[in-house]
Amino acid sequence: MVLKSSFKFFWLIFLSLPFSQENIWENAEDFIQSYFEPEEFYSADYVQRIRIIPNGNNENWQQKIRLENDRFKMGWRIDKSSYAEFIQNRKGYLSVQANDYNIIIGNARIQTGNSLLFGSDYNSIKSSGNLLSPGKIRWKISPYLGSETSSNPGGVFILKKTSGTNYYMGVEKSAFSSGIYMSGEKLDGMLVGVLPKEGSLALSLSYHLKNNFVHFSGETAIKYNEVAQYFQLFSNSKDIIWLGQFRLLPNNWETVSGRPATGFGKTSNEKGILISVRKTMNKFTIYGWADMYWEVQNEFSFPVRSGDDFLTGFLYRKKGAVTLELKARRKTIVELFNNNSIYNLQKNIKYYYTFTMKKMIVLKWKSIQLKPGNQTGELIQLQSLKYQKGKWSGVVGAVYFNTDNWDSRLYLIEPGLKGEFRIQPYFLEGISIYSKVNWKINDSNSLSFRYSTQRKKEISEKWKPEMGLQLDIVF
Repeated sequence: MVLKSSFKFFWLIFLSLPFSQENIWENAEDFIQSYFEPEEFYSADYVQRIRIIPNGNNENWQQKIRLENDRFKMGWRIDKSSYAEFIQNRKGYLSVQANDYNIIIGNARIQTGNSLLFGSDYNSIKSSGNLLSPGKIRWKISPYLGSETSSNPGGVFILKKTSGTNYYMGVEKSAFSSGIYMSGEKLDGMLVGVLPKEGSLALSLSYHLKNNFVHFSGETAIKYNEVAQYFQLFSNSKDIIWLGQFRLLPNNWETVSGRPATGFGKTSNEKGILISVRKTMNKFTIYGWADMYWEVQNEFSFPVRSGDDFLTGFLYRKKGAVTLELKARRKTIVELFNNNSIYNLQKNIKYYYTFTMKKMIVLKWKSIQLKPGNQTGELIQLQSLKYQKGKWSGVVGAVYFNTDNWDSRLYLIEPGLKGEFRIQPYFLEGISIYSKVNWKINDSNSLSFRYSTQRKKEISEKWKPEMGLQLDIVF
C-alpha cells in the first residue's frame, strides 16, 4: 500500500490520535560502540510502525505490526517500493508461551556460541567500547523481523527453559536443528546440531569456564569434515579488561544462516590471533588491540596472504567536563596483485586517525591514508547532542569531507529513525547536513522525521536531499 504524497502526513496524524511512545535516542558514536546491530527493544515497544523513505519519484514503504500479551506475541513486516510491482520483503511470526515452553512459528533469529553455525552478520564486531564481545558465547533464539539481508530463518521453533537448562528444536524448509544450553556457576556448555535436507550433519560445541578473575570460552564446529575453532581467554576485572583469542576458519566456511563476521579478518580461510586490552585510571582510559591473521589454504601454490590490524586509543572523561578521545589505527593486508598475469605480493596499508571532543556538541575529525598509492581523505563532523524541550527532541549535524576517491572514503553514523541503522560513506569533496526530530504527539504515539542533504563539488552543484518519516503507535 502506497499513499499519494499530499495525503501521507495527514493520514499518519489521524492514525496517531489514540496511542503513545517514549523517545529513545543516543549519540551515534555511543550507539555504534555497544549496539552495532539495532535491537527491537532499543527503539522502545510499539504496536504499529509505518516508515516512508522517499526516493526521487519513488518511495520505500515499510510497515511493522507487533501485538503481545503474557502468552502471545505476533509480528508482521512488509517492505515495498512504489516502483516495484511486488512486495520485496515479507516476514512474520507467532510466538506462544505455555508454562516452560515457547513456540515460535515464522521468522526467528538464532545466535549460538561464537556464531560458527548460527549467528548474526554483526556478531563480534570489533569495538573499543566492548572489547569482550568476541569472547562471549551467545544463546538467543527469539522471534525477529530483521531486514531482508539479515540472518532470519523461517519455520517452527520449540524452546523449553528450566532453572539451569535451555532446550531448542527447529524445523525449517531445508533443515532440522536442535540444541541444549546448560548454565552453571562455574561452567556454561552448549551443544547444537544441524541436519540439512541436502548434505551432512553439522555439530557445534561451545563452552565457557568462569572464575573470579579469568574466563575461558570457545566453540568447536564440524561441517563437511572440516573443523572451525575459536578459543578466548579474557579477564573479569573492573580494573583492567583484556582478551586473547585464537581462531581457525577453514576454506569456504559458511554458517547455516550466512557467513560469520568476526570483524577482524576475512571470516573464512583464515587463522588468526587477537590481543586486546582496556585500562581505566580515574578519568583516563587507554585501550588498544593487535590482530594478526594468515591464509590457511591458497590455490595454485601462491604465496600466503596475511594481514594485521593495530589500534591504540586514549580517552579522557570527567562528569560535567569535556570528553576527549584520540585513536590511531593501522590495517595491513598482504595480498596477491595481478600485473599482466604476473602475480606478486603487495602490501596495502591503511592508516586511520580520529579525534573526538564532546561538550554540549560533538566535534570529530577523521583522517585516512592509503599505501602504496598514497591516497588520502579526511572529514570534520559537528553534531549536537540530543536536545529536548517538552514533547520535542532532536539532533542536528554537519560534515565537511574531502577524499581523493572512493577507495579513501570514510564512514560515520548519522542519526536515523527509531530502529534504523544509517552508516554513511563520505568520498570526494562535499558538505552534508542532517537532522532528526521526534514529536511525542500524546501519551500513545510519536512521529519521527529525518532530513539530510549533501552536495559534492566534483559531481554536481545541486544539493541532494534525503528524508524519512515514521509513525510509532503504542496501546
